[in-house]
Amino acid sequence: MSSRSSSPGTPGVSETRFMEPVNGSEPGERKEGDGESKPLITSEDDSENGGEEEQESRAQKVAKWRNVTAFWLFGLCNNFPYIIMLSAAFDILSELDSNTSSDSTDEYGAVFGTDNSSIGSPGACRAVFNSTTNSSEYKARYCNTAGTSVILLADILPTLIIKLTLPYFVNFVPYWIRIFASALFSALSFVLVGVSVSVPVVIVGVACASISSGLGEITFLSFTSHYHKSTISGWGSGTGAAGIGGALVYAGLRTFLSEKVTILLQLVVPIFLVLAYLFLLTKPSKLLPSQNSHSSSQAEDDKTRRIKFKFINREEARYFVSHMKYIPYLVKYMMPLYLVYVSEYMINQGLFELLYYKNTRLGTICLDQKDQYRWYQVVYQLGVFISRSSLFLVYIKWFWILPILQVINFVLLFLEAIYLVLPSFWITFFLVLYEGLLGGGVYVNTFYSITKQVPTAHREFSMGAASVADSFGITSAGIASIFIHNFICHNFVHGN
Repeated sequence: MSSRSSSPGTPGVSETRFMEPVNGSEPGERKEGDGESKPLITSEDDSENGGEEEQESRAQKVAKWRNVTAFWLFGLCNNFPYIIMLSAAFDILSELDSNTSSDSTDEYGAVFGTDNSSIGSPGACRAVFNSTTNSSEYKARYCNTAGTSVILLADILPTLIIKLTLPYFVNFVPYWIRIFASALFSALSFVLVGVSVSVPVVIVGVACASISSGLGEITFLSFTSHYHKSTISGWGSGTGAAGIGGALVYAGLRTFLSEKVTILLQLVVPIFLVLAYLFLLTKPSKLLPSQNSHSSSQAEDDKTRRIKFKFINREEARYFVSHMKYIPYLVKYMMPLYLVYVSEYMINQGLFELLYYKNTRLGTICLDQKDQYRWYQVVYQLGVFISRSSLFLVYIKWFWILPILQVINFVLLFLEAIYLVLPSFWITFFLVLYEGLLGGGVYVNTFYSITKQVPTAHREFSMGAASVADSFGITSAGIASIFIHNFICHNFVHGN
């Protein structure tokens, strides 16, 4: 990340000024009546001020990296609940179904879980199944009453609503209130999901995680405007780390702990967020040279926002109409994002839970259906992380090809979820990695293309419109996945 030195006049940075030269005298000297000159600043003073300036510059660099680290933690902690809820979705619903069924079977007649008594011993993993099930091909896998798409909808709808409505008035709420509210909703989500014994409570808990992430995204992205531009990189890197980190942490802990204990342990996440805000982040005035001017014009800015919101100002209204007319030109950016997110989230929340392969081991551990779902989430996030970090190596100009490949990927995995023709979990595992690479590739190349091709006057609006397209894509996938889950479970799991 690039470093930029402070310009003269920056508060908190010492500055040595010299008098203008008189009659050809050197800077730092002035003429007396007899021509004798006396130094304006002694060598001792000069040395002392130089030391103070160097010390201040060092302090400024330390402050900048403290802030970059803080925003990295903000990005990590903000997206962590969203990832945890999706990674835990199958575990949560399986646990609730087993608690409400006396014989540990779901409505499709398939039993929950596998017998892990074979862990550490030679031979195949021994699946436990309902003796009333007649099909030997499918009896080792099962369906929950509700698919994981229910968790996806609860995890995305509140965020979508927040993105569409909150920006109009959230700036009137102080940052510290928004940050603490985001942390509170995050903690509440882990508590509700961790102790819940019913689906409605789980849905409320997941919705709290969504509110936390949506509110946090709007808050922290706008907060970066009060700091060095490198904080944006810190935020982006943190959100990327949350994907692979959250999925990996959950899958790793679940190897040894129950889902409820694993989820409750995530309460450290909002604690870290608050600690980073209170003790790691510096006050904006320590870095910004124009904080005083910002504060002096705050009342005027607030008034301007109200005018924009009510469209009293005709010029702003004209700009709004201009942006609306520009939307048709954004279809070539919005449709690829929409298609790739619809396809990949139908795979993730409609098919992952049904792509189960018996006799699969990871070392000495037998991977049951819930284990395999969790590791699909991990490798998907790995693919997304790799491709979103690839822009500095390769730019794909014809990025619209990637959504087409993702649709084909969905069709292949949909057929695989029905017929299970592939001989190994690991083949599907790498197909899911490929899915993540495609999804992340579309995301990063689409937004980069917007910055290169869209006129400056419409660029900010275009970025926002494109980000809404992916949220609509995820929402559409959540709705479609409910029908996908029911279709496969009724006809190819229960039906056998």
